[in-house]
Amino acid sequence: MMAIEGAAAGPLEQANAAYVRGDFVSAAQMYIELSKQGDPTAQVQLGLMYDDGRGVHTNFDEAVRWYSVASSQGNSLAPYYLGRIFHDGRGGPKNYAKARRWYSVAADRGETKAAVNLGAMYAFGLGGPQNYQTAGLWFLLAADRGDLVAQDNLGVLYQEGRGVPQNYTKAYMWFALAAGEGDGVAAKHRDLIANHMTPAQLEKARRLSAQKMYAIIRCYIASALPCYWR
Repeated sequence: MMAIEGAAAGPLEQANAAYVRGDFVSAAQMYIELSKQGDPTAQVQLGLMYDDGRGVHTNFDEAVRWYSVASSQGNSLAPYYLGRIFHDGRGGPKNYAKARRWYSVAADRGETKAAVNLGAMYAFGLGGPQNYQTAGLWFLLAADRGDLVAQDNLGVLYQEGRGVPQNYTKAYMWFALAAGEGDGVAAKHRDLIANHMTPAQLEKARRLSAQKMYAIIRCYIASALPCYWR
């Protein structure tokens, strides 16, 4: 009978396993060694540990250092976490301009959460000029990927006509999509806007919601098919 030898876990997998079982000190030690060797995933994890104070003393300067090193290697999560540090003002004063720049890097690399936060910064004029149209574009990108906050935010823009033509039908559609996945705020928005819509508008909005949900699902199942549409 032939036997199959089990593959040994690599250093990164061992560090991740230690983290999962709650052995943060061992995990941090392994992430430190891997980070020094240039592993960007370990660098992000080490940054998070310094950020959260797990396995090491909280040190935002070290968190920024390792996030920056990982980002310089093209990692997409690292600039998002850098944006969060400057956005929240952890370890120093809030710096919305730096937060916006780092969110932009992460969003350009495909991080959906960064796109949502970047859209919010454009909508509120944080760290640079206010621009509802640009905010809407970033919300749309994230909403098409199924992000509930982005869907609700995009609905608000359509409801108020900020950066896009006012359109209650599309606003309802986006609210309904987020509400359908359990977003309570979006459900309230959907119900409120429904009070200002005609039966014909509601019927169209519900039809669009079903079509859009199918398109979003289709994106994940067959990404080669088109799914970005307004």
